[in-house]
Amino acid sequence: MATIHQDFRAKSIWNLIWPQMVMMYSVVLTGLTAVWTAGQINADTQGALGMVNQCSFFLMVVIMAISSGATAAVSQSLGANKLDRAKHYIQITIFGSLALGVIFALFGYSHGTPVLRLLQVPEEIIPLASSMWDWMMLGLPAQHVYAATGVIFRATRQVIPPLWIALFINVLNPLLCLGLGLGFFGLPKMGYVGLLLANIIAQTVGAILNCLLLVKSQYLDRLSLPSWQWLKTGLPYLLKVALPAGLASFFWQTGYLMLFVLVASVPNNGVAALAGLTAGLRIESLLFLPGMAVNSSIAVLVGNCLGAGDKDKAKRLALNITLLTTIALSFVALIIWPFRANIAQAFAQDLSTQEHIISYLTYNLISTPFSIASTVMGGVMVGAGATQYNLAVYGGCSWLIRLPLGFILGHKILGTAEGIFCAMLISQTVQASIMILVIKYCNWTKFTLHKPKVDKT
Repeated sequence: MATIHQDFRAKSIWNLIWPQMVMMYSVVLTGLTAVWTAGQINADTQGALGMVNQCSFFLMVVIMAISSGATAAVSQSLGANKLDRAKHYIQITIFGSLALGVIFALFGYSHGTPVLRLLQVPEEIIPLASSMWDWMMLGLPAQHVYAATGVIFRATRQVIPPLWIALFINVLNPLLCLGLGLGFFGLPKMGYVGLLLANIIAQTVGAILNCLLLVKSQYLDRLSLPSWQWLKTGLPYLLKVALPAGLASFFWQTGYLMLFVLVASVPNNGVAALAGLTAGLRIESLLFLPGMAVNSSIAVLVGNCLGAGDKDKAKRLALNITLLTTIALSFVALIIWPFRANIAQAFAQDLSTQEHIISYLTYNLISTPFSIASTVMGGVMVGAGATQYNLAVYGGCSWLIRLPLGFILGHKILGTAEGIFCAMLISQTVQASIMILVIKYCNWTKFTLHKPKVDKT
């Protein structure tokens, strides 16, 4: 079994971060290939695929919540050199993810059309979207396991072997999309079914390979299955972290859906504004993927420190890595700033849409220091098991500041999407400021996992 060394040097931290950055960028490129392939089939397929992907995200909220709990529990257990306890949490996470994937798939398959209508999918593409949804549900259990095992590798600080698996999957998926979707490479042309089948195959292969790698690393074996007695004392901590994390993710994502509604319904140029927001988010995501990689890494590092009982080091790491990441990515945003118009022209032909992209980038590039800082500090709370703070701060800033202020500025005062983009900047500023106060003055380390009574290791 791989051992966890308490190495917090800059080189060690960077070696934990960069493989996750590579994986995230490869996932983005894979998604772009699927969207492009769907567009080559027809516009309805592209539109339906986008809507179904967005709707299916809600079935992933629970696995994201469990992932937060697993990150805290596993990283803290390994930091405390409690290997058996870590293995118990790993097995709970993987088998629990598989079980929930099956349950959600059965629910989604039997309630697909009502769910799509509830989430306001346009009626004209409901038949196509429903068929896509049914296919997507077939791959949901594998998708859950693949996501959960990826989190486990981060928590155990194994990043290179799963990186090779992720790169293989993110090459296999686009090739299958082109082959099964458009008939390339001599494969049967299956249209949208081929796209979804490609995703099912890739996710299943990824889940199997990751599980085999965990078996090889001796983190996954039948001899270390937790007893019922251990579950009664060990499982509550996982749920204690997972429930607030799931609610935080739910409120954050529904907040983004409401943001789309606000932008689309502004009094002036709503369609161009929506197109500008969509393009702006894609452009912005390329800048913020490194921030998300640091978010995942700092969660593991803080968990290791707290598991070892070193609260002071956890706080120093939290502040130092937040500061360094914020400075680095703010510098990148500064480089991008003069090229906003060029970027807008590359993503849109319509002048009005270009203007909205420029407006979005203007406000969100200014907010880079606040957005990155709050993103990294959210990872700190996950590693500490203090996801209650993420729920309160992120959910509160989204629903109590961003959306109401966006409605006032965008619909009542300015009458354009610029007011909503301005509200996003203000809410990010408040959010980051509150999280800094939490890091410095709140007792967030008190949520650290304590040794379960039945754990004799």
